[in-house]
Formats: sequence, C-alpha cells, structure tokens
Amino acid sequence: MIYVLQVQPGYDIRTAADLRRAGLSAFAPRREMFLRKNGLIHKQVDLLFPGYVFYDGEYSADIFHRVKGVNGVIRFLGEPSPLPKKEELLIRWLCNDGNILEESAALVDDKNNIVGFEGVLGGHEQDIVHINRRQKRATVQLRFDGKLHKANLAFELKRLPR
Repeated sequence: MIYVLQVQPGYDIRTAADLRRAGLSAFAPRREMFLRKNGLIHKQVDLLFPGYVFYDGEYSADIFHRVKGVNGVIRFLGEPSPLPKKEELLIRWLCNDGNILEESAALVDDKNNIVGFEGVLGGHEQDIVHINRRQKRATVQLRFDGKLHKANLAFELKRLPR
C-alpha cells in the first residue's frame, strides 16, 4: 500500500533517501524535461510532485514513529490512509522503481496524428488528459490529499514507418 508524506520544501529527495536508509521503501518521483531558453534546449530533471514523498509498505505505530523521526517529514496525509488502488497504480507507474522518468516517443502517422506512445507513456494512453504538441508534453493527473495533481511528462515526435 502506498501512503503519501508531506515533506518540507527542498527536502524531497533527501527525505526519500533517508527513509530508504532506514529500511523503508520510499520514492520522490522525478522526470526529465526539455526546456527552451534563449533559443537553446536544456535538459532538466525535476520533481513530479514537489513537497511529497510516497511510502510503500504497511502502516503501524512503529512505522509511524520511524517515518516521523526522519528529517524533513511533516506528516502523513489522510488519517493516515493508503491511496485508493487506482491512484496507487498510477503512483507506482510514475515512481518508475526509483528511476527518473525519461522522455517517451509519440508515434505519429502520415496525417500527423499521434496514434500511440513508446517508453514511459506507452500503454498508459488512457491516463493522459492533455497533450501539448508544441511543448512536447503529455499531462496525467491523479488525486491525493483531496487535491487534483497534474504531472507533465516529456515526449518527442517519432514518425511511424510506412
């Protein structure tokens, strides 16, 4: 089960690493993005959900105290309660086993329509709520802490062979 932890700003990656050193499974999902600045494209790695770390495991009083003792942890979200199954599956996908989410390839047909994706977005087309072709970003969304959270993932256009 996945629980959401609110953490101090700027402590996301450090807190997740400290939780893992304490023997707990925790992730701060990160993505690779390409930004255009002054006419040049820069690769940047940033957090998908700043201020949140995801703990994957069982909950008990002992776990509560171990987690709360880690520097940067503010609180468990909810009562604490685990994420619903659908949201848990999305977070597991976005956590990518602790690896950075690299850009995907958007497959384009002869009429310049996106017909599918390869890479991280491949097989998750149903989770995409918006595509920005100009910025080459696909938006997925999920709800936790009673709020709707959106995550933009990068893609490159790739022509299908004829």
